[in-house]
Amino acid sequence: MLILKYERIDIFHNRVYTKDNPTNPTKEDFKKTFSFFSKNHDSVIHIDDTVIFGDSLEEFENMIATARHFDNLSYTEVKKSYDKAKKRTR
Repeated sequence: MLILKYERIDIFHNRVYTKDNPTNPTKEDFKKTFSFFSKNHDSVIHIDDTVIFGDSLEEFENMIATARHFDNLSYTEVKKSYDKAKKRTR
């Protein structure tokens, strides 16, 4: 499962919450998703039980991503460089 969540601006300049999820994600879909994520600070990637996001603008500028892996009732949180988070999902 691969879901990209972000806000886009419509023709009336309103921010609209959007979710893109391909039915059978390919390696190319993952590349496009991480490319979009690296350019937009308000996007989130959801892969199976893991959510990857930029925790602050400072971390976004320094290319640091926060990954939360959810287990039944709790989660573990890890901060990694963008490149390490990208390699981990391959």
